[in-house]
Amino acid sequence: MKKRLAILAIAAFVTVVPLTAQPNQTANQKQQSAPQGPPSPVAPPPEKHDSGDQDKGKASTDPPKWYTSFENPDGMLVIVGVLTFFVIGWQSIQTRKAAQGALLNAQALINAERPWIMVTVEEVVGPMGGFQLYITNKGRTPAMVTGAYMGCVVVKSILTLPDKAPYPRGSMATDRIILPDEKLSLTWFGGGALKKLVGETFPITPPDGDIFVFGKIIYKDLLDPFPTKPHETRWIGLYQLPVGESSDSIFSFQGIGAPEEYDHYS
Repeated sequence: MKKRLAILAIAAFVTVVPLTAQPNQTANQKQQSAPQGPPSPVAPPPEKHDSGDQDKGKASTDPPKWYTSFENPDGMLVIVGVLTFFVIGWQSIQTRKAAQGALLNAQALINAERPWIMVTVEEVVGPMGGFQLYITNKGRTPAMVTGAYMGCVVVKSILTLPDKAPYPRGSMATDRIILPDEKLSLTWFGGGALKKLVGETFPITPPDGDIFVFGKIIYKDLLDPFPTKPHETRWIGLYQLPVGESSDSIFSFQGIGAPEEYDHYS
């Protein structure tokens, strides 16, 4: 009997012990399986709204930035247009300067190759006396003289010359061709010839005023492919009557103080 009771007690103990240990094992399994589950979703942070959209309706009191025009397409077009205008203007100025330089060079070449008529007066030695008037072509191309005139006035000084040079009618030379370095005699003049030009007012003895002999030569370039206005050589000189019986008259060119009507080259 005792033996049976002991066997029953041992069997009951074996049955109870596993049952008491099973809850702890289940709790441990739950603790171990908990980290293996899916992660809990994280709520996204609240969106931050741009305060600039809320302030669109508010007027800005800050001055515009220097780059504001570059952000605006219309402003960029204006800037590009202004820059283009300045570039075109600069190119126009440079083109005009180049054209003016080319024109000056062409004019210098024309002046170097064109004829130049110069006037000389030489004293005539002998009983006749007086002066001989010559013209010389100092240029490189032939010239044709289309007109040659000479006049004379008696005035107090060179500053009181008539505004319009008084020339007699008729030309001393017409359609005369002068080659380069050629010298051509035009006319002779002395006291008697000048008296005919001036008239009865021409003095016989040295006057209180001055006797001026002047003239102009009109000519053109025979080799000019585009002839324009003719060239002119205007000259003036002071004629002095002899002081005594043994002295001679004197002629000297005057340039300083003479107006352009009497002293000019073109």
